Amino acid sequence: MVSSVSDWVKDHRNEAVKLLQELIRIPSPSGHEKACGEKVAEAMRVAGFDVARVDALGDAMGVLKGSGGGRSLLMNGHIDHVPTADMIEPYSGRLMDGSPFGSPGEVVYGRAACDMKAGVAAMVMAGAYLRDEGILLKGDYKVAAVAQEEVGGAGTMSTIERDQFLADVVLIGEATNMDLCLGHRGSMKMSVVIRGRSCHASAPERGINALYKATDLVTIIRNDLIPHIPADPLYGKSSLAITMIEVKPGAFNVVPEECRFYIDCRNTPNYPAEQLYSDLQSLIKSQSMKDPEFNAGVLPTPLINGQKSFTGFYTDPKKFPVVKEAENVIENVLGKMPTRKTWTFATDGRLYSWLGIPVIGFGPGDERSAHTAIEHVKVDDFLKTIEVYASLAQKVCA
Repeated sequence: MVSSVSDWVKDHRNEAVKLLQELIRIPSPSGHEKACGEKVAEAMRVAGFDVARVDALGDAMGVLKGSGGGRSLLMNGHIDHVPTADMIEPYSGRLMDGSPFGSPGEVVYGRAACDMKAGVAAMVMAGAYLRDEGILLKGDYKVAAVAQEEVGGAGTMSTIERDQFLADVVLIGEATNMDLCLGHRGSMKMSVVIRGRSCHASAPERGINALYKATDLVTIIRNDLIPHIPADPLYGKSSLAITMIEVKPGAFNVVPEECRFYIDCRNTPNYPAEQLYSDLQSLIKSQSMKDPEFNAGVLPTPLINGQKSFTGFYTDPKKFPVVKEAENVIENVLGKMPTRKTWTFATDGRLYSWLGIPVIGFGPGDERSAHTAIEHVKVDDFLKTIEVYASLAQKVCA
């Protein structure tokens, strides 16, 4: 007799937590995911997946084959992570009380716990339940544990282009705090170069300090551009941050002749790349009129050379019934209707949505802990996510 998903997860609690801890304990910064991918594939084989393999990038792909005639479901999660920075024992996978992090109860701590090895572990464990309990699906249940998501999505792109690893429905397991995400804003990067004149730092009056000129423009961007970027009723407000700055020649005793700073803008459809480019050019022109020594330019970006100017996506509930199906599944498992929302950050979901595939998002963890020194995931949320994934597979794949 088939056990309920809830009972099965309770019986396999220790196994599930152990898998998550093992994944966290394998360092997998972007570009070095192979060992973690092999571990995911090994867990898939143990779980009984019909296909479990790893490609050259370290992407692990697994399939539970259906009998045919049903929709297929692809679960996508990334196994790379950002640098550990000042985390204490980032690869410990420690089981602890989350109260110090503002998350009372048992949590698993470590880099990528939230972003997003808990989601990947839940996908594998959901497959283990389906196979262990002999659940017969018509459509295929697929898992793609991908590399290099944090640096542009090369892993997911490889699984799409080289392997045609696709499905009728895609779920992205990024952290949603147990709500349902239907999309996110776009992401665009630009940089501004300011040119001055170098000289010996002992006589700065002989040169034009490009760093000083750059800080003037940064102040203008903060005061005159960022507050006026438009909001969108669906995606919310665009955000803009200056994230890096560098100078040339970069010597302690030389006034810099060039300064470059980098902009990360998470945009909405009503603020495309062309508009940001135009706004920056206008600010530069205005500053040049006030300061004859000011010389700057915006570097060309691929987003303004014939590619997509809006790189986000949204899965319309009116168009795709899987949204309501997912809501019903989540409500049945959690006992409450999830909130529909959009992620603040970008995901690989956009790469599938651009192909016309409906993409939904559900995963354990609060995005506010991702990329931080207190990254963690609640054990209860992780276990409930396994229930949601297994139940959704039965719903979608019939």
